[in-house]
Amino acid sequence: MPAKFAFLATSQAPEAPSLLRDLPAVTDQKDVEEYDGYFSYQYNDNAPCLSFAAQLDGKVASFNLDLTSGTIAYRRQHGGGRKQHIAKACGLKHNWNPSILDGTAGLGRDAAELRNLGCSLRMIERSPYVASLLEDAILRAKDSGAELFQQGFELHQGQSVQLIEKLSHEQQPDIIYLDPMFPPRNNSAAVKKEMRLVKLLVGTDPDADDLLPVALANAKYRVVVKRPSYAPFLNEQKPSMSIESKGNRFDVYVLSSPTF
Repeated sequence: MPAKFAFLATSQAPEAPSLLRDLPAVTDQKDVEEYDGYFSYQYNDNAPCLSFAAQLDGKVASFNLDLTSGTIAYRRQHGGGRKQHIAKACGLKHNWNPSILDGTAGLGRDAAELRNLGCSLRMIERSPYVASLLEDAILRAKDSGAELFQQGFELHQGQSVQLIEKLSHEQQPDIIYLDPMFPPRNNSAAVKKEMRLVKLLVGTDPDADDLLPVALANAKYRVVVKRPSYAPFLNEQKPSMSIESKGNRFDVYVLSSPTF
């Protein structure tokens, strides 16, 4: 049975964002107990910030997304630039700044890192719930004046297989990047609370294998698939090469090489 969510509305906070307008709106904190989780606006530095909360292990846990601080900011400062694994997987060299379509945007962290490395990003997120959190983070980043996200960082909500197939030749990205949801080895409390909340929001990814052939047919130069180290190849298709990192690997499907 699908999880049920609500939007907790208050007189001080903005109304629900467009992607959450179909959720039932409640005005009393007690009413959210009837749902598996709820969205609300919290205030950070007097600015509204969209958050998601749910009960985990008998306690309320919540998270929001931020593109200008926290994990993303740390990676920007200490990530190793184009020497890191994601940059090598995408073939970032010779000052090449490719256009990348991230077909599984999720929390937007890999996309933000690739934007920091000079790439232009179009992102697709199938879950309207996760997309609403990422959209809120993008708007707040723009409002803060963060130059990195003023342009070249677009989010679209929908099914990647359908949206990628509709791309015109002029819209064809240099690289398509995929990081489909994959179940953790266990569901213990050791799994980060944030990822447990994300799993509650998005469920499983039963059509993940369908993404690869569509990506291969629509990328100019390569498709990059991020996988847990223990996971099989997507669609059981062996890549041109794999780049191993701690706990993960990047499977790279090379289609052609750009000319510089």
